[in-house]
Amino acid sequence: MKNCLILALACFTGVASAQTVAALSQTHQADSASLATRRDAEIDRLRQPYLAALVEADQAATKTGNTEMLRAIEQERDAVKTGKLRMELPEALPRKLSPVRRALLTGEQRARLAFDKQQQAINAGYLQKLGALQLRAASDPALAEQIAKEKARVLAGIRGPITDLQSGLPGTQWRLFAGEGYQSLKFGKDGKVNGNWMYEITARDKVSVIWDKSSSMTLTLAKDGSTLSAGDKIWALERE
Repeated sequence: MKNCLILALACFTGVASAQTVAALSQTHQADSASLATRRDAEIDRLRQPYLAALVEADQAATKTGNTEMLRAIEQERDAVKTGKLRMELPEALPRKLSPVRRALLTGEQRARLAFDKQQQAINAGYLQKLGALQLRAASDPALAEQIAKEKARVLAGIRGPITDLQSGLPGTQWRLFAGEGYQSLKFGKDGKVNGNWMYEITARDKVSVIWDKSSSMTLTLAKDGSTLSAGDKIWALERE
């Protein structure tokens, strides 16, 4: 009878723990979704002044019949809405758009960094709660597996979108966000930057661009997983 009670208690504890993990997971995902909604709303708000300026430019180009500018405006509008706006102003667009455009680029990058930090805090709190449950998982393989899957899910995105340059850097493109340097850095899968210079990933968060035999530049991946820096130069990942 005693053994039956112990077994029943163990089963009840295991089920309760599994339900706790499921509930915590739902809360974490709900909090993350809510944060993403607020982030998207803030970014949409930041985009409105530039979109309005593009409407004015579109009207002016229509009056003068400037088809080249109209095409450029349409492409620019799509780039804004999809988050693929490049740092440099397209040649066909009016120079007077530069200030409001720069304000958007700066504001959106700062907003993403701020919301990324909030997401990291949400993730960290969830991981702490999972850690507390791991003590019970020592004698419960199913619970241990459930916790491991949740940890893997969270850790895969806690410092995204790139967590390891070794696997995440090749094939990506980065645009200059601050400082003076190349407007764009494209890290090819052939080990070359912009098709000209070799690069070497020396650590999870560091990559060296080799200009020649005697000079190179070391870039460091920020904790947000979306910016590379070298001194006062910062490049931001161009998201697909």
